[in-house]
Amino acid sequence: MPYLLVEYLYDPPVTAAQLTKQSEALGDCLQVRGVTRLRSWVANDGRRGVCEYRAADAESVREAYRAAGVSVARIWSATLFEPDELPDEG
Repeated sequence: MPYLLVEYLYDPPVTAAQLTKQSEALGDCLQVRGVTRLRSWVANDGRRGVCEYRAADAESVREAYRAAGVSVARIWSATLFEPDELPDEG
C-alpha cells in the first residue's frame, strides 16, 4: 500500500484547536476509504504541516479531504526509504 503525503499551508498560523477540529472532521472520512494516518508534523511557526498516510491511492485521500471540507496545498504519493538505504531504481 503506497505512502501518501499531504502538505498544508496556513496563513494565519494554525492553532491547536484548529488542528483538533480538522482531525475530528477527517476521522470517519479517512476510515471509510481505508486510509490510515501514520504521523503528522506542524512547523514550529504554525504555517506549514505535513501528514503521512497509507492508502490505496492518492485519490482516496483527496476524496476524504474533500468530504471533510479540509483544504490542502498538495497530496502526493511517495516511496519510503530509511537512513542508509537508497530508493529503488525500478
